[in-house]
Amino acid sequence: MKHFSAILILTTSLLQATGAWMMSGRTHPELKWHTIETDHFDVHYHEGIRNIAVQGASMAEQIRPILMEQMGLDTLRRLDIVFTTEDEILNGFAMPSNHTVIWVDQNDAALWVGDEKWLRTVLAHELQHLVFFNAIKTWLPEPMNNLFAGVPGWIVEGLAEYYTEKWRPFRYDISHKGHIIRNTVHKIQDPHNDGFSKSLYLADRFGDSTIVKILSHRNKAGLLDFKKSFKKQTGIKLKQFNEDWRRHMNTFFFGQRAQKERVEDVGKVHKLPLKRMAAFDYFTDTLRVAMIGQLSKGQGDLSLVVATRDTAKERKERKERIEKAEKKGGKPKKVKPKWKIKEYDYGIFGELMQNLDVSPDGRSIVYPKYRFGQNQSIMFGIWKLDLETKKKTLLVSQLRANHPKFSPDGSKIVFVAHENSTTQLYTMNSDGTDITVLTRNEGDTQIITPMWRPDGKAIAFAQSDPDGLMDIHVLDLETGRVSQITDSHEGDFAPIWHPDGKKISYTGLYDYTPNLY
Repeated sequence: MKHFSAILILTTSLLQATGAWMMSGRTHPELKWHTIETDHFDVHYHEGIRNIAVQGASMAEQIRPILMEQMGLDTLRRLDIVFTTEDEILNGFAMPSNHTVIWVDQNDAALWVGDEKWLRTVLAHELQHLVFFNAIKTWLPEPMNNLFAGVPGWIVEGLAEYYTEKWRPFRYDISHKGHIIRNTVHKIQDPHNDGFSKSLYLADRFGDSTIVKILSHRNKAGLLDFKKSFKKQTGIKLKQFNEDWRRHMNTFFFGQRAQKERVEDVGKVHKLPLKRMAAFDYFTDTLRVAMIGQLSKGQGDLSLVVATRDTAKERKERKERIEKAEKKGGKPKKVKPKWKIKEYDYGIFGELMQNLDVSPDGRSIVYPKYRFGQNQSIMFGIWKLDLETKKKTLLVSQLRANHPKFSPDGSKIVFVAHENSTTQLYTMNSDGTDITVLTRNEGDTQIITPMWRPDGKAIAFAQSDPDGLMDIHVLDLETGRVSQITDSHEGDFAPIWHPDGKKISYTGLYDYTPNLY
């Protein structure tokens, strides 16, 4: 037992030295680091991102007093913040050792954060974790406070979301709707997910002051016992609270659903041959479809597959059913589509939005894929798959590139790439040559989901400007002029040109729900 305790203490102590390498497995010794000292923070950053670090340092000083007031803290020790852009990782983490590591310059975060920007959202979230760790601190050495107190993961993550973020479609309204429909609310594994709604429910039912009382209560030994403190301050057990929350979520979302039309009422539903699918694109012959998704339950990564309709097997089965129905004097049952599925690649094919595009001639597919780039930095590159030879070619290797789309004639590919929180539109030949930048954006600007006009003379795309608002823009390739064509606070993306090129349909996140407009 003594040996076990010693090993446990040593292991948990070493965890406090966790750095960015925990996500990438790389230490990046080539980087040269600098530190900005403010009144209450030491902000560490590597060369090339000083502007982001300065902006983050200013934000941190403004955020700090608000977080302290929310958690009822009068004092807070000096904190360390580490900013890095070496990897495309849409994340950050905080440790009880009073330091946080944050990956900045994340393009697809523009859709995830809504009308905010990634830097402010992730920084406030991680700093709240540090304030939280100090709020539950006792005389025990770290990280024993959280372990002994038995604080649920959903409290740790949920409070960070409640105090610093807004409830929004991708955090986690869409996810909650899915869990409610599938009756899997009790199986949510990510503490960020149910933590946000539970914290909202906790605050709405018992008040913010109760949250502070729960975390500040100490027993006779001077320690926090979360379950007992929760019962003392709310009058109900934690288990009962979870059940009350589940019922509340079911009532709210089913009540909301009852006021909406069914999917079947909107149009005909077509099912594709993957149980869990992230993206797809039909070939022009409509007999084949390229898809990204899971081939089997529990698959850790995603597969890039092409499914081909087996029309011969369908005809045979249809004929057999007709003959059988004629003998019985009834109607033949409908034959479901038969598919042959072939896997061509596997991995991660997009940061927040998995995506791919089939060439107009149906001979190749372009897609982004997570990979180790220069200095072993994890980033997205653009690949091209030749379906005849099965050869995969890396077209864009060093730019942090995503969202590739073939031009209508298949000769060019448009894509986005970003550096230091600024994203530009690019084009290249279909073989990866002649990479050309199309836009001249400045500041904290992100672009996603570009789409060619049918005549190939313009490109529509979703752009999040420094104000945090994502709207549909159109770039005229002949004049170079960019026009903003939507103006909302909700988020517009994924433009689709109508065949005549005169109108655009797009997805809008109004009332927390993605709909076509």
